[in-house]
Amino acid sequence: MYSREYEGSTLRFEPSGGLLHASLVMQDKETDSYWSIMTGDSIAGLYKKTPLRELPVGKKVQWKDWVAEHPDTLVLSVDGIEQGSFGYEHYFESDQGFAGLEAKDTRLETKQPIYSFLFNGKPYAVPFGAFVGGAAFSVEAAGEIFLYRPADAAIFYSTHAYRSSRFEKVDGYWRDTSSGARFDPAQAAFTGGQAGGPDKLSGFDT
Repeated sequence: MYSREYEGSTLRFEPSGGLLHASLVMQDKETDSYWSIMTGDSIAGLYKKTPLRELPVGKKVQWKDWVAEHPDTLVLSVDGIEQGSFGYEHYFESDQGFAGLEAKDTRLETKQPIYSFLFNGKPYAVPFGAFVGGAAFSVEAAGEIFLYRPADAAIFYSTHAYRSSRFEKVDGYWRDTSSGARFDPAQAAFTGGQAGGPDKLSGFDT
């Protein structure tokens, strides 16, 4: 997720109709610059080769969960018609890649859902199956990350991600050793401890 604020202006984005490496390219109405959602920088136009500011954390939810949390939300619709089905069922059931694309990296299965993030400028990807119920991973020599998804999570569920010096599992619960905060699956958050617990990790599900 990126900020719309750029050099003192608020950019208004819309889909450009184009794709880059099978990922959406946005276009701002103010300068007609084109922006890749995967890299966060402009690939053409006035702002070419300049990046947007990445926001700390993004959240992805299903509509039923959003409206339960924000019941006064208004939605723009066309003739009051809603799409009630999941539009990507055929895509996930198919063995084919998007628009005939084929993955050359065989470390993961085709179209396997992952959580991806940058750490010290280096990209990482962790498949969902590796952290169902919570798991900690060492990242270089700079510490560890903790990722969590419940066992029954829908594809739309946002992975909860944190970074700290070390995480450990004690008596069936995950704990941040630096703050003493304990992960509560019911709240999908670290609670208790000192200084509010570990920092949230910025990344996204794909």
